[in-house]
Amino acid sequence: MNSERVATIPDIHGHAKGEHRVYAAERPIAYTPRMLFLWFYHAARRGWPRRLMVSDHINFTTAKDAEAVRTVRRALDLARQGDVIRTAQTADVYVTHASVVADALGNGMRFSIGIEADNDPRTPAGAASIVETMRPDSIIRSVHFIPIEQRETGDGWMWPFDNPEFAKLYNAIGVEKTWALYISTLLKEIEAPCDVVGHFYVPAKFGHWPCPRRLEQYEDQVLEVCRARRLALELNTRVLYDETLVHQTQAYVDANRRLLTKAKARGVKIAVGSDAHRPDDQGQGFEIALALLDECGIDEVDFPTERQSEPVG
Repeated sequence: MNSERVATIPDIHGHAKGEHRVYAAERPIAYTPRMLFLWFYHAARRGWPRRLMVSDHINFTTAKDAEAVRTVRRALDLARQGDVIRTAQTADVYVTHASVVADALGNGMRFSIGIEADNDPRTPAGAASIVETMRPDSIIRSVHFIPIEQRETGDGWMWPFDNPEFAKLYNAIGVEKTWALYISTLLKEIEAPCDVVGHFYVPAKFGHWPCPRRLEQYEDQVLEVCRARRLALELNTRVLYDETLVHQTQAYVDANRRLLTKAKARGVKIAVGSDAHRPDDQGQGFEIALALLDECGIDEVDFPTERQSEPVG
């Protein structure tokens, strides 16, 4: 990564809590101030992305998360003031970590904390109140589950359609029906409070695209909601760098070129997210994203301003 322009593209989609485990073994994971701070440290050490938001899945939310977020916001405030000793103490990191982040903030880098509110049926009870207490800078609304009716699963089972463990169900449900269920679910989900519509093309993760005419209708439906509600639409770059998905790159680039062109014409904001699940993936695929943005005449992308925490005494 050697382009200064690429470095300035904000990355709004990153998962400090890491990679998903096997579906049956996934459990809520608690934030710690150290976990969050080090997610930002890795970007600060590289010097990019210069705007970065962490946005873990709501199904991983725990009762400890809000306090961890408050604490790391205090640590970032201290780092912004140059008090690296108290920063390190507050975030439970080494002074060297605190110094790197303090220098980055002093040089104009900015860090935010959001949430990806998906429709995972395993989301803990009370997660919404935890998120409210957390006061996220931005909410990405996404869909990873759709209700299906199959003899093997029972009626109304929520199928994690983008999970490789359950990809074979595409053969039983069919591509067109999968997309129809996805779009109807997404349109319902984005009625709830949110700022960004996440990874619109996720049902195509394994190469399953609906007929072109129907896909364009789906794009227009979602774009119209984004325009009416002033929501940003995410250009998600995971397919562009994930080695298990790069065979989809050209189809994904072509689809996003069309989507960005439509968004530009309608005045719909664009946000860019790497969907990183490890620090090394922050900002990955942004060279291609920049080329698409330039081609479509989009010279401004969305990034939420981080909230200021309570004054540090």
